[in-house]
Amino acid sequence: MKSLLWSKVIGVAMIAGLILPVSVSANGIGGRPANPDPNNPRTSSIFIYNLSGGASKSDQLYVQNGSDKEETIEVYSVDGTVTTTGDMTCKEKSEDKVGAGKWVSVSKKEVTLGANENALIDFTVNVPSKADVGEHNACMVVQRKVNQASNNAGGIQVQTRQAIRMAITVPGDIHRDVTIEKFNVKNSNSSQLYEIALKNSGNVSADVDVKLVVKDPMGNVVYKNGGVNATIANETRQFNYDSNLAPFWGGKYKVELSISYKKKAGEWGISQDKNELITKTAEPKELFFWPSTTALMMIGGGILLFIILIVIIVIKSKRNKKTVQFKKR
Repeated sequence: MKSLLWSKVIGVAMIAGLILPVSVSANGIGGRPANPDPNNPRTSSIFIYNLSGGASKSDQLYVQNGSDKEETIEVYSVDGTVTTTGDMTCKEKSEDKVGAGKWVSVSKKEVTLGANENALIDFTVNVPSKADVGEHNACMVVQRKVNQASNNAGGIQVQTRQAIRMAITVPGDIHRDVTIEKFNVKNSNSSQLYEIALKNSGNVSADVDVKLVVKDPMGNVVYKNGGVNATIANETRQFNYDSNLAPFWGGKYKVELSISYKKKAGEWGISQDKNELITKTAEPKELFFWPSTTALMMIGGGILLFIILIVIIVIKSKRNKKTVQFKKR
């Protein structure tokens, strides 16, 4: 029972490692592309290749031991996959490689580095001659090697890993069409949830700039969120934003959502030139807020004061009429 518990701990830690930054950690094991393209900033964090069927590419992975002791580091490739929310992730080492992870040959399966040492690991990508046109995802993984002796003795082995995405595009009829598949707004107890789903119907990824804004009745922006999100080919990317708007005077607010991505399929990043972008907008949503308790009291007090003033004016008006009539007699 205990061994099962520890295996779960190790498994959770390894999965958690996938969502950590892929750059080298100052206090642990890390890796990144060794030869990024200066013309493409994205290549500093992921491997990006355009390779025809039957082609090959040699490259290097930069690996560093940022700890204060000697470590043996495992290096291997796995297939890329997506989570239930459409986020890019990587399969486990124990899973059979049936996709692009199988195309990668690593020169060294492990390397031993002293404290704060680094190394370059050579690898080659060999694309099958009959590979389908479009994008194929794999991952290069680095992780501290498990001390099997301690593991057998019942010691706790918390294993983390860092995975660097590898996107290989086989040229041909590549295309992408990103649409807003879902845009929903929930408002409850001064808390708002904005649910968004983007569908990429193409065969290559797209970096999508998401812009969400909330405007008050005067058109002023009171909340904004968004950023660049990667949408994987033939997948739906789902994510949420939240806010805590509680307008003092209440009122009807408007929520607007727009997305932008490059027109040319296969290009990464977001252009500053609007002519190079495709922009799409969703039907605006409305948020209604009741005035705060204090505002309601003030409004109620104002209405009461107004009624009192009207009553006073009416009473004075009637008295003045009686006075005039009395004088005429």
